[in-house]
Amino acid sequence: MGTIFLFWKWYYTKGTKDILLAWRNFILFALEYFSIPLLLKTLFSPWKRDITKKPRGLDIKRLLQYIIYNTISRGTGFVMRFLTICVGVLFLFLVFVLGFVFFVLWIFLPLIFIGLFVLSLVLIF
Repeated sequence: MGTIFLFWKWYYTKGTKDILLAWRNFILFALEYFSIPLLLKTLFSPWKRDITKKPRGLDIKRLLQYIIYNTISRGTGFVMRFLTICVGVLFLFLVFVLGFVFFVLWIFLPLIFIGLFVLSLVLIF
């Protein structure tokens, strides 16, 4: 009888605490892996810091090349960062939802098994 009591004590204390810590670690991993706060800060920065230097003098052709190239670099950086942020937020949402579902199942699964066992005994007899 002591083993069953120890199981229930572990399951609803340390086991539940470990599940919550693991869930928190998955959420922190998602935030760190996708660097969502950093990507939001640098959303309009050039892609891989790839910019050209401003030309000297008044050469219209080189000035337009400078403006167009830097605009394209910033646009590429925006698109790539925005897509990464979207994927990161989606992954974070999935981790949150699946973690919540797993936690609820963790809490109620022993009770579900006991209920199904009792139901099977009732149906057999």
